[in-house]
Amino acid sequence: MSIVEKERILIVDDEPMILDMVASYVSLIGFEALRAGNGKEALERLRNEPFTILITDIKMPEMDGFELMKTVRAEFPDMHIIAMTGHGASYTYTDVVSAGATDYLNKPFSLDEMMAKLNRVSRERELIRDLKQKSLELEKANEDLRRLDNLKSIFVSSVSHELRTPLTVIKEFISLILEGHGGPLTDDQREYLGIAHKNILRLTNLIDTLLDFSRIESGKGLQLKFEPAPLIEVVEDASMTLAHALEEKRVTLENRLDTDMPQVLIDRNRLVEVLINLINNGIKFTPTGGKITIDTRGLTEKRDYLKVVVSDTGIGIPPEDLPRVFDRFYQGQSTGIAMGSGLGLAITKEIIEGHQGSIQAESRLGSGTAFIFTLPLLGVNNIFQILIHPMLEESEKDGVPFSIIRVKFWDPKMKREMTLSQDSWGGVKYALQKMVRSVDTIVPFPNTLIYIFSFIDQKLATEIGERIEVKLTQGGYVPKGTEVQCKTFSYPQEAGSKEDFLKECRQLIKAE
Repeated sequence: MSIVEKERILIVDDEPMILDMVASYVSLIGFEALRAGNGKEALERLRNEPFTILITDIKMPEMDGFELMKTVRAEFPDMHIIAMTGHGASYTYTDVVSAGATDYLNKPFSLDEMMAKLNRVSRERELIRDLKQKSLELEKANEDLRRLDNLKSIFVSSVSHELRTPLTVIKEFISLILEGHGGPLTDDQREYLGIAHKNILRLTNLIDTLLDFSRIESGKGLQLKFEPAPLIEVVEDASMTLAHALEEKRVTLENRLDTDMPQVLIDRNRLVEVLINLINNGIKFTPTGGKITIDTRGLTEKRDYLKVVVSDTGIGIPPEDLPRVFDRFYQGQSTGIAMGSGLGLAITKEIIEGHQGSIQAESRLGSGTAFIFTLPLLGVNNIFQILIHPMLEESEKDGVPFSIIRVKFWDPKMKREMTLSQDSWGGVKYALQKMVRSVDTIVPFPNTLIYIFSFIDQKLATEIGERIEVKLTQGGYVPKGTEVQCKTFSYPQEAGSKEDFLKECRQLIKAE
């Protein structure tokens, strides 16, 4: 007697003796067996009564098993169908599955064979139910995380609003006065109001900087969320933000980056902040008509980091100030130029070091300044150094599990890994972002492999992997016939030590 859950099963065959035999088998196994003598009768019962499994013969008059299965699959997509096939039949197993069968039984079959098939189908149904339940739980967990993140954002936004609103009002009224809406202005009045206007902008930037500084000072550090990105797009984001300031000072920004550069593994928003700080620094200390250039100096010695240079034609930095330019609150010698908070370059250094990179300044008085920093290229070694090793340490420190999920696309006909089209790749990445938690890290290697890093246990990692396989395959995100294969590995459940875990990870992440 099977321990599986009792199901209502409809058996279809035009031969009464076979119908009785199969029904008796089903009843002996512990399921409720109901009968139909042909395809049309079966459809009528299915449309009026609840069933979970259909067992049907193939060769029947009026409506054969193929037509019945296709109709049932169209009307009842969740129905599990077992086809009873005969030896020497002209059709193949592929024909049966293509018509909608979940499995098949070759006549004649024994009670044990029937039991094995029904138990397997029942287990599959239970797994699907569990996956749906876990999906709901995961969606709820995601919603809770989004709610908490939203509360945090609301708090930060509220504080910023309280600080910025009065500044915005002051700035707008000063702008109106400068435009002459309050009456004619003397040259001195216009000059004084212009100074006030610029300092309001400085104060707004200072608020943002102080928020970053408070995170560093509290010991929390800057939270970085890594993703692969083209550096040229990040530079474009920063230059758009500073377009007005560049135009006002009549300083040219020249972007010499190649469009076909390899991707970097970065926190995109934080790197935009770095570039804004460095470009803004150049604007401040470069005379009108000067130029700021963004370029590269090749790769580091190990060829795993990219050297990026932001240089200007400004006044330069005195030699005695160079060693201290990244110190907090250090502003150097007075130059007669409005100084900032002394935190911009310090926070820039924190962000670059958070990427396990380095930054330095080169300068000569009267000949401009160059800031040279390094960024990690997207590659296996950097995934280990920047993501896996730190997350593994955090896992051990906090006593939480850590899992990796690899998503691969397989062509079963060619027996090789697939490279997806740009359209499919975009859809896959979008779907994955909806299926994992907002705190998880997704690292895609363009059009081929995707890795997900998460503080979850083996069971949940496996469930997410199964859910991804079902979603991407059945949701039409990959070409028809493509197999989505997810492999997971978890610490500490599947590894005796950190070394064992890292060794297995090396096998899981073999090459980019």
